[in-house]
Amino acid sequence: MSMRREWGGEGEWHPHELENAMEYFVLEHDRRLPSNGANLAFPERMLRGYRYAEQQEMVYVKKGSRLNPGCMIENPLLLVGAELRAVVSRMVPNIGYKSVIVMDLEQQGQFFYDWMDVQEVPCLAPERTVTENGRVSKMWVDPWALQDAAIFQIPYYRSRVLVARVDIAEGLLRKSLYGLSVRRIELVGGIG
Repeated sequence: MSMRREWGGEGEWHPHELENAMEYFVLEHDRRLPSNGANLAFPERMLRGYRYAEQQEMVYVKKGSRLNPGCMIENPLLLVGAELRAVVSRMVPNIGYKSVIVMDLEQQGQFFYDWMDVQEVPCLAPERTVTENGRVSKMWVDPWALQDAAIFQIPYYRSRVLVARVDIAEGLLRKSLYGLSVRRIELVGGIG
């Protein structure tokens, strides 16, 4: 990541902080695979937010739909498979999570996911966000919110971008998780 000085005044970046800026990567569902979120019926309490959900929730595959069980489901909520959560939990041991069982009644199958309580970092200038081929490649964020953030999500209009530090991204890439795409993102401090 290149954190360039985009703003001044009190609390501004110093040159030595810019040189030590961390690299960040987007973690997302592999677009070559079918997306699953629209095929699932979530309880209303889950759609209201993490804090409203029970410690263990049940989600159902909609009638006539199929589930492609990858390591993550992005929309409308971010659900991750056990291997992905294990890598993140090893590097961020205090991250909370709730268990989600996805039931496919037609295929008589069940799949286990976790809903992680991932920190939110606000996008300071959504109108300036750069996208390439429909993917976010550059965002403006609060640099102070990133200080202790190993993995976080950035709300962007009606979706969220899941972002991780380079060490977590490398750990996930070593696992070769089915359905995971990892790509670099440039985060710029301030609002420009």
